[in-house]
Amino acid sequence: MFAPHILKAKELLDADYIGDPSSIRIKTAIGATGGWKVPESANEWRKDPDMIGGTEKGSPVLLDNGWHAFALASWLFGEEIEKVFAWTGNYKGLDAPAYVMFKYQQSREHVIPQYGHMEFSLMPEMQIPSKYYPTDEFIEIIASRGIMKINQGTSIGNLMSNSEIFAPIVITRDGKVETYENFNKDWKNSFIGATKHLIDVAKGNKEPILSGEDARKILKFNLAAIKSAQISKEVVLDSFI
Repeated sequence: MFAPHILKAKELLDADYIGDPSSIRIKTAIGATGGWKVPESANEWRKDPDMIGGTEKGSPVLLDNGWHAFALASWLFGEEIEKVFAWTGNYKGLDAPAYVMFKYQQSREHVIPQYGHMEFSLMPEMQIPSKYYPTDEFIEIIASRGIMKINQGTSIGNLMSNSEIFAPIVITRDGKVETYENFNKDWKNSFIGATKHLIDVAKGNKEPILSGEDARKILKFNLAAIKSAQISKEVVLDSFI
């Protein structure tokens, strides 16, 4: 959320640069190798359902990894979620691949009703060069006037970032293609930005980008998706406890 290109994307959306957003697709690609070495002991808590949370077997992908995507979906559009439907597979104890479809509440009038989709894909033979986890994220937003593609998250700054087709932000609008590339491309900047923001909020200099109440609503959205996958039905958040 605090990655420089993500903040710029939010700024452009809030400025109505591509019009009124109608749909979002967030794709998380989870590779096998290429990132830092994680000691097995660091993953133990993810294997404990009581610690990781979610289903009785635990939800390491949809809850631990996925929370960030759920937060982005709400924050980027500035709307809460009305209902959600999800499906998850199971691969070596992981609740993935996973697919989540959802409908936004319409707290204000929009050109077109807003919907979204998340996909958590596993690539057990894929190497993703990364200073961190061998994972990356891609976001596509369709709006009334244009299309925005946000490329990379966790692994931004790797070899893919050197390719023109993976510019951090690509916008198609008014018959033209625009790219935004002048960013500090390192995942660590999102943590640095978040820490600085926390300090500013603690000092009373800024309002939090997400409040405690916002966090509760995002968690409810996340848990409702997990419940939907369990019961194979859509879950309406107003009736979900």
